[in-house]
Amino acid sequence: FAPPRYRSPRWQCVAPARAASMAPSGEAAQEEGGDRGGAATEEAVATEEVKVCDGIPLLKEATEHKETANGLFKRKKFHEAMKAYEQGLEVLNRSNEFRMLADERDKTDALKAVIWCNIALCRIHQDLYDRAIDAATECLRLDKENTKALHRRSQAHEKLGQLEEALSDSTKLKKLGDGHLNAKESEEEERRREQLWERLQKENRAIDEVAKAQEPYWMMRDRFNVLVDKYDLGDGQFFLMVARWLIMDDDKDITVERTRKQWKMEKSEAEFGVKWIKMCLEAKAHEPDVKAIIASATQAKLQLAEQKAKES
Repeated sequence: FAPPRYRSPRWQCVAPARAASMAPSGEAAQEEGGDRGGAATEEAVATEEVKVCDGIPLLKEATEHKETANGLFKRKKFHEAMKAYEQGLEVLNRSNEFRMLADERDKTDALKAVIWCNIALCRIHQDLYDRAIDAATECLRLDKENTKALHRRSQAHEKLGQLEEALSDSTKLKKLGDGHLNAKESEEEERRREQLWERLQKENRAIDEVAKAQEPYWMMRDRFNVLVDKYDLGDGQFFLMVARWLIMDDDKDITVERTRKQWKMEKSEAEFGVKWIKMCLEAKAHEPDVKAIIASATQAKLQLAEQKAKES
């Protein structure tokens, strides 16, 4: 198990001749930007030894956690495996604020990418699709051509009904030659891409049909995307909450007011947001995820009605 987070990393002194191969972490590099990274720093490096984090023990310890996690994963103990992977990350993160030799920093980042990718797979097996997307994104931040992370993020997006994002990641995977997939898996992924494209086109046609007598779909979608960016609504909670309110309230004006207060919007923005979610519910009512939301909200509405009846 990982020692407490406050444990200091080991250090080694590097002579000036090796200082050129020394790399700070991402955060440290930002702090040392600008004028401070100029001639004064080079002069100091040239005249004295530099104290850097010894990455070898951290890499060894983190790798042990990763191997433990791999074993747990093979036994389908996904929660325990994820915890062990996270312990490996905690070990590697001890070096974040310190300098490290460039090759050891590269190895640290590469191991972090592998661990984040494995965490994404654990979260998929736990049906934690939002968190799987976050983990895969962390992996891709460190290794932008990691095909396993692209594949897993695409799968998680699909599970959440985010077809456009799922297709985008699968298309990037194709551009990289389908990476880790064997010939059979590559053929299956190509069929999946085609199915995602067909589903996306069908969804867009369904939404456009609902909206045809109103504002054109693509204009509405662009307007909704602006709303998402303005109020940081990209975590999926906006859709879930507003959808439940629409079903439970029986009055769109009440839902609009709830939405306005919850996200501190202008009334016109709340009205548009509610209108868009209502359209999506109608267009996607046949999809399993939307069916589940409708069923859950309907059940909650019935329970609330029963409770009020008892109280009266």
